[in-house]
Amino acid sequence: MKISVIITAFNGAKYLPMAIESFLAQSYENKELVIIDGISSDSSFDIISNYQKKFPQLVKWVKEKDSGISNARNIALKHVTGDVVGFLGCDDILHKNFFSEFAYYAELNPAFDVAYFNSYCIGFSNSFSNSATISLTKRNLIKHCPIGSGESFYYRREIFAQHQFNEKNRYCMDYELNMELASCHTYHFFPINITAVFNQNIGTNQSSANSLKQRLESVAVQLKYAKGIRENLLILWHTKKLVLKNFPLFLECRVER
Repeated sequence: MKISVIITAFNGAKYLPMAIESFLAQSYENKELVIIDGISSDSSFDIISNYQKKFPQLVKWVKEKDSGISNARNIALKHVTGDVVGFLGCDDILHKNFFSEFAYYAELNPAFDVAYFNSYCIGFSNSFSNSATISLTKRNLIKHCPIGSGESFYYRREIFAQHQFNEKNRYCMDYELNMELASCHTYHFFPINITAVFNQNIGTNQSSANSLKQRLESVAVQLKYAKGIRENLLILWHTKKLVLKNFPLFLECRVER
């Protein structure tokens, strides 16, 4: 099983080497890293170029300009060759020996379409997400919103022949993809109770700076996949305080999508 990891980078020079090193440190050999960055103005280009020259068989650099994370991921997906594909923020760190442990479980249960794992959040807040103990269904995605971080999910590459990231999403692209796949009722989600990644909450990354918009956009995603008036009303009832308090911003999130 070949594992592909995509990093979408933009002015991430301060943390990018840690993310790349965590990939290179994986003892599992059948792997590739695809980095997409065509618009950074810091020293990211020099960092990526140096790693690509040093590890030409492992590191690919896609230099196309993109219009956001979702668009960047869709572009990068055209360049991956792995059997499974995961995503890593340029400020995130893969857990030690994660690839080898993942491959072990994948060999035991090869019939999965999506595998998902636990994760840690470190930085301003420190917490552990035991995502793999929760069944991935549309109902649970709404209830837990989300189930794990986007970097704790790995997908069969074939999935992206039929499903891509919604480029109208600025924050919840992973959440909508999982909601879409869960709504199809045809994909096998495989929870693996190991840790995949350390997500850094550093206060300056997009997810930290735009957490309110991310929460509002997730409600818009839920409403998109709700079936019937009852599901819509239940979603709005459970999120009424958030939506009413930030109604103009919520409308913007719905329009942006």
